[in-house]
Amino acid sequence: MDVARLMRAEVEAAETPSAVVDIERAMTAGRRQRWYVRSAGAALAVVAVVVGAVTVPGLVTSPDGSSPSTPPSSLNLFGALAPLEPYTGKVPSPDTSRIPAALETIDPTVQYLRFGWLPAGLARLSYSAGVSPLGLGVSLSGSGGDPQNWAGVSVDLYPKGVTPRAPQVMGIDQRAPVVSTAPAPDVRGAAATFTQYDVDGTDRLSLRWQYAPDGWAEVDVSTWAEGQDAREIALHVAQKLRFSTTERVEMPAQVRGVPQNLRLINATVQGPLTPDGWRWYANVMYSAEPPTASPGTQWSKTVDVGFSPYVVMTDKIRAELNGKVLYEPPNTTIDGHQAYFDDPPDPTWLERLQVLDVRGMVVRIDAHRGLLDEQGTKGLFQRLDLTGGRQDWRPSLMVD
Repeated sequence: MDVARLMRAEVEAAETPSAVVDIERAMTAGRRQRWYVRSAGAALAVVAVVVGAVTVPGLVTSPDGSSPSTPPSSLNLFGALAPLEPYTGKVPSPDTSRIPAALETIDPTVQYLRFGWLPAGLARLSYSAGVSPLGLGVSLSGSGGDPQNWAGVSVDLYPKGVTPRAPQVMGIDQRAPVVSTAPAPDVRGAAATFTQYDVDGTDRLSLRWQYAPDGWAEVDVSTWAEGQDAREIALHVAQKLRFSTTERVEMPAQVRGVPQNLRLINATVQGPLTPDGWRWYANVMYSAEPPTASPGTQWSKTVDVGFSPYVVMTDKIRAELNGKVLYEPPNTTIDGHQAYFDDPPDPTWLERLQVLDVRGMVVRIDAHRGLLDEQGTKGLFQRLDLTGGRQDWRPSLMVD
């Protein structure tokens, strides 16, 4: 997904390949999303599959027309891509929280959204705020267990003046064709619209409204069980969302000692929705590029600091991993902890540090050359505030 996004950002920004499409950087970003299934063979397979056939939920870009449709790649299991009928179901009362004015900037440290309600059958939650490879935005999602066939609920909050576009489908910049549109009941006191898309032969429903004047919000639903009404799910999710501009994103540890020339551009947290899930991840990303630079340029050279649970292998986890590895084999120690350190001679590559079992966590730091001082990733690790770290940490993405 990150490879495809970075390639598309290159096209839109008219950058040279070396400035935006950094395959190693993209793979590092991919490991942030799927750190638990990392292996060389799997990584190469992901690149090959993702560039050829990728489906991405709504992205933050300026509005324009949709691109030509692409041939269906799969059967539509729970819908027939039929035009939308008038909605006559119930609409729950809205949560009273609101954002009074359209966001002009996105602060990665702010928890702008939380779910107040979700239907059964989802496995994971994720939240991301700040710069993506395509622009500023906030994304909150609940998804099923299959990362290759996304189904679930996603919420996107757009900054002032940015209008949602159709979901991206196969190709660098092809957009899903519209099947139908229909008026929706008011959402949180604002007029709303249903739009149904054909995303590679499957239904994707978008519910859009303005959370503040000139500020759009969108709930996307791709059903995952037979008999679900995507419109009912979208309305219920939208009405029960919790908005805020003062709550802070909860992280398992705090990053200290980052050089002053680096700017926080993105924060991401992910975690299980089910009680028996153990995979969670938290990541912050820093860039030396100014906020006026294109999103792809800001992402091209970064310092990334990520946290995940340190897991002692059991038969259950071994079966779940299905032969894949969790961590690079340790080749050194740092502060008494086993660690993997990679300092390639090529100055364009990343310096990498992965430290195991630090207060029940794995700490990973990836840094492009020249962004840290002479102590590099090891020096930054020693400056982290890890006092709050624990293996059973979970992101706080649902209303209590």
